[in-house]
Amino acid sequence: MTTSISDKIHQRVAGIETTPAIPSVFLPLLDMLGLPPEKVKLDDVVKLISYDNAISMQCLRVAGSPLFGLANAPQSIKAAVISLGLRRVETILLTCCLGQAFPTKTWAMDPTIFWSHSLGCAMVCRKFSNKLGSQDGDQAYMAGLLHDIGFLVNCMAFSQEFTTAMSLAVQEQIPLDQAELTVMGFTHCATGAALADKWHLNDDIIQVIAHHHNVEESQKAQPLVALVHLSDQLCRMRDLGYGYYERQKIDMVEEPAWAVLRKGYPELEAMDLAHFTFELDEAVKEVREVVAIIFGSAAAGKSSGAR
Repeated sequence: MTTSISDKIHQRVAGIETTPAIPSVFLPLLDMLGLPPEKVKLDDVVKLISYDNAISMQCLRVAGSPLFGLANAPQSIKAAVISLGLRRVETILLTCCLGQAFPTKTWAMDPTIFWSHSLGCAMVCRKFSNKLGSQDGDQAYMAGLLHDIGFLVNCMAFSQEFTTAMSLAVQEQIPLDQAELTVMGFTHCATGAALADKWHLNDDIIQVIAHHHNVEESQKAQPLVALVHLSDQLCRMRDLGYGYYERQKIDMVEEPAWAVLRKGYPELEAMDLAHFTFELDEAVKEVREVVAIIFGSAAAGKSSGAR
């Protein structure tokens, strides 16, 4: 990427500050929820969430939904956080805060499609991490949730160019990052990394955002980057993509990312990948239900995929 393009991206990312502000609780909560579970104090999370009415209402709304099958809907933020669990609170936090910061009227992509893919990737990352016996399931979840954050930047700061790229991807049935590169000269990986750097996110998460389509280019955290890359591909194969048909054949075992993971996790050789993909069906169902609740719309009817 040339210096001029990099400068342009950073200038546009800086300009995002002129849009409606991200809720003030976002970054403190994100930092807190990024800690190991044993170091997170429930009362501190409840206190921060209570500062923002929109987030508070989302927690109560999701916790009281039929999805969780509670006999009685929680009547307080603390009860909602306890019933939801910290990981689901992360999901509500990110969708609610980022939804406020990036108005959907500027999106070239349906926000329910975007969040369905992001949440799907997060869940698959955690399941994949658990299969490998990794101790970083929560970090894998966060990495999957944030890997495509560059699309938010593109919708906000490069809306015209990104709309053209989206149209090209749909028309040619090609991966969206390829269309971005053709039309814009860069992809959501570059814009997402610029925003993540500005927000001072964890270095490993920034590596994932920057290199999840080109694992071999990551300078560190390669196993995590590879895990997100493969999870992203699995989601797009299971109708949790970007809202259109991608005409491409994917052989997971032949992916460079698979070789990266195999080096650190020899047990990957024995993994039944076909069985694992079928296990994702329930996760897909839950993702769509959660997104439909958060956005108040029937996202379950929207599907996509890569074949």
